[in-house]
Amino acid sequence: MDLHGVTALEPAGRVLDGAVPPLAGDVWLAGGTWLFSEPQPGARRLLDLGGLGWEPVVLDDDGDLRVAATCTVQQLTAWTGAPPLVAQCADAFLAGWKVQGVATVGGNLVTALPAAPMVSLLAALDGVAELWTPPAAPGAEPARRHLPVAELVTGDRTTALAPGELVREVVVPRAHLAARTAFRRATLTPLGRSASLVVGRLDAPEHGGQLVVTVTAATRAPLQLRWPSPSSLAEQGGPDAAAAAVDAAVDGSQPRRTWHDDVHGHPAWRRAMALAQVREVVRELLA
Repeated sequence: MDLHGVTALEPAGRVLDGAVPPLAGDVWLAGGTWLFSEPQPGARRLLDLGGLGWEPVVLDDDGDLRVAATCTVQQLTAWTGAPPLVAQCADAFLAGWKVQGVATVGGNLVTALPAAPMVSLLAALDGVAELWTPPAAPGAEPARRHLPVAELVTGDRTTALAPGELVREVVVPRAHLAARTAFRRATLTPLGRSASLVVGRLDAPEHGGQLVVTVTAATRAPLQLRWPSPSSLAEQGGPDAAAAAVDAAVDGSQPRRTWHDDVHGHPAWRRAMALAQVREVVRELLA
């Protein structure tokens, strides 16, 4: 860890309750697996979220899943009610049990790498993030707002977070937990970072029955397309129509509509993989 600019470590609770004012250079610290992995020239004070005691995984009275930002990947996968998609996305970390026992869901979201598997998971399930801004006066409550995870991540390492804002939790609707899903992932090498990850989700008829395709890793930010029902997509041409719709949507007009380009895959290859995967997940869900 070479954070030479950091001069203080502060319990996050003292900032969130207004006892200590926020400062320029504040950085929220959860697991720290990314924060401590490379230089952070702008960091001056670490605000430790670990002592807040947020319950990692909770099913509320409506049956919705509430995942705390400080929930580790290991805690999420250990939840007994986890749908298969949770383990599939957790495996995409390609990290050992030590890392998964420390790396947090919130940290993976706000790092906002195109291949971030918790972004893939929570965007595909239409998770909504609750965001907090520290109060300006002692005793005041943090300001709160809500934003879908698919909109929270805006590009490669960029988010819609305002300065000083943090993710408190992500809420996944009960209906989406029970949905059928299909998962496909491609990498340039057998143990490489995700170069294309596509999740198809088919909601039960009693929950609207929509079909949602979410593309991550291949694009710089999550891209989602929706059809009101499987029959509506089948009438348009099924898997080929879905792939064509995704291809048309990636027009370069914004990061989520741009094929990603880095050492883990050329844009043309990512496009080919993603479109093939879209066909596969749609075919699986229409079967």
